[in-house]
Amino acid sequence: MKNEHSNEKMHVPYASRMDMVLYAALAVLGIALVAIVAEFLPTVNPVFSAILVAVIYLLAVAAIAYRRITKSTSAPERSIHGLLGEEGSVLFKNSKSPIIAFDLHGTILWYNDAMREAINSYDNFIGDNISELLNVDLSDITDEGCKTTVAGRVYTVEGFVVSKKNNGLYLAMLSDITKLSEIEKKYFDERVAVAYIAIDNVEDALQYVHEKFADSVSRIETILKDWAESMNGVIKSYDNDKYIMFFDSVYLDDCVNNRFEILDKIRDTRVGDGVSITVSIGVSRRSGTLLDRELDARDAIDMALQRGGDQAVYKSENETVYYGGRTKTVYKRSNVRSRAFANQLNSLIARSDNVIVMGHRYGDFDSFGSSIGVARLATLCGVKVNIAVDLRDKNLRPCIEMMQKTDMYEQMFVDNADGLDLIGPDTLVILVDHSSPQRAQFSDIAAKAGSIAIIDHHRKNDNPAESVKLSYIDPSSSSCCELISEMLESAVSSQNLLKEEADMLLAGILLDTKQFTRNTGTRTFGAAQYLRGAGANPTDVYDLFKASPSDLSKEARFHTSIVMYKDAIALACCDGETDESFRVIASKAADKMLTLKGVDAAFTLVRIGDQVHISGRSTGKVNVQLILEKLNGGGHFDVAGAQVSSATVIEVIERLKASIDDYLEQNPIS
Repeated sequence: MKNEHSNEKMHVPYASRMDMVLYAALAVLGIALVAIVAEFLPTVNPVFSAILVAVIYLLAVAAIAYRRITKSTSAPERSIHGLLGEEGSVLFKNSKSPIIAFDLHGTILWYNDAMREAINSYDNFIGDNISELLNVDLSDITDEGCKTTVAGRVYTVEGFVVSKKNNGLYLAMLSDITKLSEIEKKYFDERVAVAYIAIDNVEDALQYVHEKFADSVSRIETILKDWAESMNGVIKSYDNDKYIMFFDSVYLDDCVNNRFEILDKIRDTRVGDGVSITVSIGVSRRSGTLLDRELDARDAIDMALQRGGDQAVYKSENETVYYGGRTKTVYKRSNVRSRAFANQLNSLIARSDNVIVMGHRYGDFDSFGSSIGVARLATLCGVKVNIAVDLRDKNLRPCIEMMQKTDMYEQMFVDNADGLDLIGPDTLVILVDHSSPQRAQFSDIAAKAGSIAIIDHHRKNDNPAESVKLSYIDPSSSSCCELISEMLESAVSSQNLLKEEADMLLAGILLDTKQFTRNTGTRTFGAAQYLRGAGANPTDVYDLFKASPSDLSKEARFHTSIVMYKDAIALACCDGETDESFRVIASKAADKMLTLKGVDAAFTLVRIGDQVHISGRSTGKVNVQLILEKLNGGGHFDVAGAQVSSATVIEVIERLKASIDDYLEQNPIS
């Protein structure tokens, strides 16, 4: 490409031109010297004389070049030393930028008049420590700079090394960026935040008070509009009982500080026979475009709804924070969504080469029964299906043996190694009874899959992986088996469902509802009726729940260690010699502890291997899921669990107590 500046004369530095003239003169002198030697000293070999002159010439050129390089590198050093002389001191003293000289330990040696004015004090602070004066760590004063506030103004502090001899000599130069900081703050404060708001299941909650439906929604709208006006925001309804709001980000700090008290204000609105209405909020003010914030807010509202509603999910730059969640999930009486999801799932299965169904680690009847139900759905689509399960799990071994007696399931169960071999480019992995690939029975199978679908009834507590193509999370459902029974009911006649399949699905429902005593609704009994029509026998199912005498003895180890915490929370632990069976026994012990008078929540802890397993149960007054989330656990409002790696059970108990304290501080037991 032709240089657009080719017509301009190239500038050659004066020093470079002098060097070129000198090199040429030396070359001419060398040639003349060779001619003189050849003329007057014929005995000398002319080749030898030419080589000798050439060597002398090259040495002279090298000496000139070395002098030039040495001069160029030493010049700045000499300039610096000059700057530190009398002239330099005058320059620094009269500089309008605050300057401090200090030593290796941060002791102030000198400062100029601008620094005195910045401090706004005529006290002598020579000998003080620069870290205390500027409120910054000494290690942060580097050439990259750090930010600090001095006498109400904002500065960047840059550090420079003058000398490292003895205790060293360093300079700190301050640049006033107060106006820039004010402009930056104003930009962030006035940046538009986006919030999505949805009224939680208002039609289900008010099905018996239809005449008051419009009035109740109108009251909620009035509260939301007043809230928006208080933040100079704009709120608009875009669907039935759904809203979008735009407001300045500065007001979001107040919402965070009061932990979105708007949730409590709306919750206090009651209709009919004391029915309480709640809302879910998803909000974001991250950097980027308005579209980025809108997408984040949309993800946040989806997460709030999938976690059970009555909460706000705030997505900031680096984290997702949850507020609220004080009430149990409003029960959804309609199963339309589950049937719609079944159609989507069937389409995804039909496009796959094969399907692998997988529950969570330390599987139970709900995760195993859900796997059986989804496997039946996959066979209806004519796609090969396998169930990945721990074949050595003693708790599930009777269930596996029962299913393997049927022709359909004889070769269906695989372990981790065989499951990995089955993964292909078009393999679909379906996770049931949990929503995190990291918590799957075999997490490496989930990690290797390019396409994942999720069916769960626990509150969602993390963002989905990129490989998740389809997700159905309904915390209002009693169990995952209930959700899948509804899907099967729309696809398979009860007469065509195997009795063993119906038994396992019913076992999952019985487990999570504690034999229909908790978290039950019309959909729960509808699913049970469908399974009973398919041949499910409660007597046969109850046999799976029977405990051995040794299990009762193990459970007693928890009951003998019960202590009360905060008057209403029971804690029990089991340390020492344990095995995998204690996982299930711990959950049974927690259930039994709820029958004690005055107990609103119960937690059992047991060490198995290098992990401490926690089972949390609640009567409905305490959200054990929020408590155990801080220990990287999860679950339902009244049923949750966690696994913590720790050296001692005592250490985990202290962490659990701290989490309980944090929860009760915001949500006192009424």
